[in-house]
Amino acid sequence: MRRVVLCLPVGMPRVDPAPAETATREIELAFEWDGSPCGVVGWAEGGMTALGLAAAHPDLVDRLVLVSTPVPEDGLDPPAVRAKTLLLYGSRDGGNARAAWWKRALGGRIEMIPGLADDILAAVWPRVLSHLAPRTVRK
Repeated sequence: MRRVVLCLPVGMPRVDPAPAETATREIELAFEWDGSPCGVVGWAEGGMTALGLAAAHPDLVDRLVLVSTPVPEDGLDPPAVRAKTLLLYGSRDGGNARAAWWKRALGGRIEMIPGLADDILAAVWPRVLSHLAPRTVRK
């Protein structure tokens, strides 16, 4: 069983973005980190929480996905991250520029979703899981 921690913006309901897809893999989805090894995904402002977790615990967080995470407004340089990183953005509403900024700051791989804006988490959930839990079995 692979543990995946989903970091959402403050105030967002804690709900699996695509329960049917999560159920097809050996995934334990969590919204809080319990100190065990995991992959971490952050959507929108929740990406900053995911980033902090990956930077603070490089020995326990081996993979990171940022989905539509905004660029820090205060010019803050993100912490160094050793986790294998995937950046997922919609091509509308400035997604290309934000993805390029994170690529320069963190490295990793950018994947753009054509024609979509920031609300892409459910649409990209299968890709998120394939990155965070690459050896889990699809049922």
